[in-house]
Amino acid sequence: MTMLPSNEASGVLPFLLDAGPSRAAMRGRLVRIDAVASSILARHGYPGGVAELTAEAMALGAALASTMDYEGIFTLQASGDGLIRTLFADVTSDGAVRGYASAADSTPDLDHCGDPAPILDLMGAGYLAFTVDQGDQGRYQGIVPIEAPDLAAVSLRYFRDSEQIDTAILVAARPSRAGGWHAASLLLQRIPEVGGKDGTRLADDIGDDHWHTACTLMATCSRDELCDPALAPDVLLHRLFNEMGVTALPFRPLRDECRCSPERVDRMLATLSVEERRELADDDDMITVACEFCKIEHRQAV
Repeated sequence: MTMLPSNEASGVLPFLLDAGPSRAAMRGRLVRIDAVASSILARHGYPGGVAELTAEAMALGAALASTMDYEGIFTLQASGDGLIRTLFADVTSDGAVRGYASAADSTPDLDHCGDPAPILDLMGAGYLAFTVDQGDQGRYQGIVPIEAPDLAAVSLRYFRDSEQIDTAILVAARPSRAGGWHAASLLLQRIPEVGGKDGTRLADDIGDDHWHTACTLMATCSRDELCDPALAPDVLLHRLFNEMGVTALPFRPLRDECRCSPERVDRMLATLSVEERRELADDDDMITVACEFCKIEHRQAV
């Protein structure tokens, strides 16, 4: 039996679309992370535009991570030379989410106007990287330049140029009336079968028609509709794709959880010399290490 989320739950709802007689499967992910985004952003006090872009990064990162079979950490990281220098979101394979941005003090408090957060304007020249870190099992990374106006468009270039997987993405974030955030993403992919020694793509014209129909239906979803907490995820999927035959799969919960710990701080400080530790200490001979993600301060004597 498929487990469906409540409207308040943070997580990923995977789904499948009937691909008809084509040889191309269509899969999707609908992500809602209102509670996760709200609790993470509340600790940082970012200006509106920075908070919106950070929320979008976490929602998109959760969608992308859920399409991968991995044991470890999926990271979405952008670096630029603009008002925001670093944008970071990661998701562990068991559903723990983190996120932060490093922004200049002069970053404007952009008003939400229903459009995507302008990553090109906020970050300037730079790159967006997707990384899967599985520890001893290996590490994989893909990088694309930031040359499009919003996060979804930058990400689509990666799938077009590197993965060569037909992909459609919608990402949205907006402040809630209660003072938190609504953040969501919708991802759709066509995974063509391949055959023969040369890996020839087998998707035919009928498959193309089904894919374009699915994308057209997805495009009818507004950013406000995607973020609407009164619209349950399964209801939204039925509204968008019922004519194609949509099947919701088991819901995957997500949570706000940092991986910092006193033990990690101890291991990091143990790599420093006595002189380096003394330079970091305050007048009470204590070293304070603040986590960029959760803002918890860890203190240790020199």
